[in-house]
Amino acid sequence: MSDFARLRQGMVDCQIRVADVTDPRVIAAFSETPRENYMPAGRRDVAYLDSRAPLGGGREMLDPMTLAKLVQLADPREGETALVVGAGLGYAAAVLSRLVAVVTAVESDPALAAAARANLAGDGVTLVEGPLPAGAPNGAPYDLIFIDGAVEDGLSALAGQLKPHGRIIAPAGRTRPTKATIFRRNGAELGAAPAFDAHAAVLPGFAAEDVFAL
Repeated sequence: MSDFARLRQGMVDCQIRVADVTDPRVIAAFSETPRENYMPAGRRDVAYLDSRAPLGGGREMLDPMTLAKLVQLADPREGETALVVGAGLGYAAAVLSRLVAVVTAVESDPALAAAARANLAGDGVTLVEGPLPAGAPNGAPYDLIFIDGAVEDGLSALAGQLKPHGRIIAPAGRTRPTKATIFRRNGAELGAAPAFDAHAAVLPGFAAEDVFAL
């Protein structure tokens, strides 16, 4: 077993399992996905620390525990089609590619998009470069939209790309910490059910506009 494999197993045992992540498929996906291959340059050696990793421009890679809890909340199923919004360097998309049938990922930052496309070359993920709130309509409709970062507003276009009973998973809210939230389509409406605290940086395009009252 390589050093990274031992560290990955330690991450699963000491960070993920102890956070009430019990779904065996989710645990297997994290056990099989080499997080070191999706880390920022120069940070492979700290791939399995219990911390977020900076991606530049205010962007962050979620810590493993938070990501695993979000993936379990998403309840990804074999045969489903998923969209990852805010691909970053591709780690969340790689994990989900082991859990669903088809994964599309969208990234707005050109440098991150290029790196994610290279990182995900062996994972069967389609990488789309473009504004995050616009999603990836060419691959719609999706069973699951997984937002790999926080949102305060701006889900309307993504909601339109869901299947009738589809779901969006995201750390959401205007207060800190944000709440891991599952959004479900109910006709034309989008209902929200908060689940647990989830620290995450707000993704580009999803910040709420400041409103000043006179």
